[in-house]
Amino acid sequence: MNQETVKSLRNTVVFLIVVAGLVFGGLRLLGSKPQALVEVSPEDWVKGEDLAQVTLIEYSDFQCPACAAYYPLINQIKDDFGDNLKLVYRHFPLTSIHKNALVSAQAAEAAGLQGKLWEMHNALFEHQADWSELDDPTSKFIEYATNLELDIEKFANDLASDEVNQKVKDDLDSALDLKINATPTFFMNGKRITNPKNYDAFKSLIEKEINE
Repeated sequence: MNQETVKSLRNTVVFLIVVAGLVFGGLRLLGSKPQALVEVSPEDWVKGEDLAQVTLIEYSDFQCPACAAYYPLINQIKDDFGDNLKLVYRHFPLTSIHKNALVSAQAAEAAGLQGKLWEMHNALFEHQADWSELDDPTSKFIEYATNLELDIEKFANDLASDEVNQKVKDDLDSALDLKINATPTFFMNGKRITNPKNYDAFKSLIEKEINE
């Protein structure tokens, strides 16, 4: 076998290896699924304009101290970005460690049936220390509902209703499907983000999203 033949065979082998690599890589790309974006649903509780440039979805637990710590930060972010930011709240009650997480989520949903989900959301976080360790926080929730001028009889009935229970369960199931294991967990424009450490970090993320 002469030198030219050896060289030709060598080039052929290299070519076949390159082609095989490209085919294998292409098949892997075709077989892989990009991470699906988390989208807002008609059942979600939303604060903000539909055309906002940034949508922030929060999975949260009303008894979670970290969620309560983020609560004023999120409010400030919303105030500062106005119509450029849309907030979405979803329940993820960590019932294994927070005994009143479920009933507080139900209280928010019951208020939501009278159009005051966000007002009850605020009351629950602002007064978390007053109800979180009670054996039965219902009387506190009724107090907040009274302050919000809700129909108390309806609120009390809705608190344990199938409709309210199902809404909380739907949020919880969606969190489990997304493999969420802690609160708060945030998704910005459909993509999960690492929790910002402070206001400036949160602001920077939103500004970056707006400018892209």
